[in-house]
Amino acid sequence: MIIPIIFSIIFYVLGSFPTSYIIGKKIYNIDILNKGSYHSGLSNIYKFSSQKIILTILFIDVVIKGFIPTYLMIFFFNESVIVCLFLIIGHNWSFFLKLKGGKGLTISIGVLAGVNIFLFFILVGLFFCFWAILKFKDSSMPWFFSFLFTVGIVIFDSLFFNFFSQSIYKITNYLIFIVFLLLLLRRILGNGEYNSLNHKILFNRLIFDREEI
Repeated sequence: MIIPIIFSIIFYVLGSFPTSYIIGKKIYNIDILNKGSYHSGLSNIYKFSSQKIILTILFIDVVIKGFIPTYLMIFFFNESVIVCLFLIIGHNWSFFLKLKGGKGLTISIGVLAGVNIFLFFILVGLFFCFWAILKFKDSSMPWFFSFLFTVGIVIFDSLFFNFFSQSIYKITNYLIFIVFLLLLLRRILGNGEYNSLNHKILFNRLIFDREEI
């Protein structure tokens, strides 16, 4: 019992490290919480950054904050792998930013890679397919459908083929499902503005990750 508690705290603090926010402050002298879409994720600092900085943020969020902790947790403490969700929770509601944060996409990709590297390649492959087909102006909608279809593939495989996992009840499958639900929750919550909330805004937040399109 003590191991999950310890790692939950460690992973929450690690996930809380606000990569894009710190880079915005130190390199560009801007507070990205007051810019653009008012969150501390990569997509909100993208237009201010060079390709080198973007790749640096991706490496930190996907590999260091997401992939490595998840992979090591599965390798050493597979039965407690569900605590990897605290990496995403920390990223979305950062301890260092008074519970503000990013949208959870980059670190979720890293967590998925740590769970199953084949599913990671499927996710990325689906993303490029959806981006080419949908031709949307940014990556929000293609990523949404990519995660949705990846979860569908996990469910279908678990029920019929067992190529990625032995059973629908395997704990890593639960982890993948909840990762997707956390992404949906973060999108639906938006930036905490609820005064004019309606079904159209909810739909736009969910599918396009914005209030209007």
